[in-house]
Amino acid sequence: MHNNTAFTPGVAGARTGRGASVILAILGLALAACEAPLVLDGVNSERARELRRYDMLQAAAHSGDRVAVVSSVGTLLLSDDNGHSWRRVELPGRPALIDISACPSGRLFALDTSRQVWSSAGESGAWQAAKIDTGENTLSIHCAPNGRIWVSASFGTLYWSDGDLAQWHEFSLYEDLQFTAVRFVDALNGYALGEFGTVLATTDGGENWAPRTPIPNEFYPMAVDFLDVDTGWVGGLDGVVWQTLDGGRSWQRQETVTAAPIYNIHADGHGVYAVGGSAKLVELRSGEWRTFDGAPEVLTYMRGLDTLRDGSLLVAGGSGTLAVIPLQHRPAWAARAAVGEKGAAR
Repeated sequence: MHNNTAFTPGVAGARTGRGASVILAILGLALAACEAPLVLDGVNSERARELRRYDMLQAAAHSGDRVAVVSSVGTLLLSDDNGHSWRRVELPGRPALIDISACPSGRLFALDTSRQVWSSAGESGAWQAAKIDTGENTLSIHCAPNGRIWVSASFGTLYWSDGDLAQWHEFSLYEDLQFTAVRFVDALNGYALGEFGTVLATTDGGENWAPRTPIPNEFYPMAVDFLDVDTGWVGGLDGVVWQTLDGGRSWQRQETVTAAPIYNIHADGHGVYAVGGSAKLVELRSGEWRTFDGAPEVLTYMRGLDTLRDGSLLVAGGSGTLAVIPLQHRPAWAARAAVGEKGAAR
């Protein structure tokens, strides 16, 4: 399908027509010849932009109308109006932020590569860090519906806190594997997935964990989400996606329309979406993965993914790419319809 959107470095673009989207994209600029004179005229204007071309956006989360996107250069992009406008917050020390999650209370928690969890509290809205006392690598953060905060880590370890970030509890398999994600579908039922196809499940809020059927081929799950206690998806290298329809007791491989790695999957009442390398944005319709019509046309990865309160789809990635895509004019592919016939293997 022909696309009329023009992307200009550092300038907000607008997509018109069916599936309209409001897009902010900062694309890499071609370097001039080495003999070209140094020009600094654009430095101040670059600093004034909320998005910058060196922003490597990693993850997104929202609570109500408040939206947050984290960057690996120590920056948070915050919106109080469902992504219509943004403000930039640069954290002290420029920590490499890798994930963010929203709690039912409205609080946001972000994770960096130095084992620090960042949160904002109080009227000032200042972000403060609390360090998890561990030598393990931390990989992801998730706030469960009961407000418990989970951090996945190496050596088969999960950390959790009930809100007091100075106190963390530990669960560990004491095995040489990385847990890449934790997902809870309600206050009691959740999953932890990791290296070598490892799948654990809990039915008591994380007090106890039990193994479920491993994902075949020692799969490394780079992307994980669950729609409900039975239905979930994991994605990884080469565009591979596995689906479970029975709470991780069995897994069926789904055909996809990309060979690019899948970095994130998001499933809720609006639908099931996935993003990955080479700016891939795909969606699940009637049990089949299809290219998303109206995806940003950029030469970079996509990693951040969320559906906002107003029904828009947010995607974010490298080179400061951030898109908010209204879904109101698209066909209503409800998540249940997207799954297709329950139990149908692919």
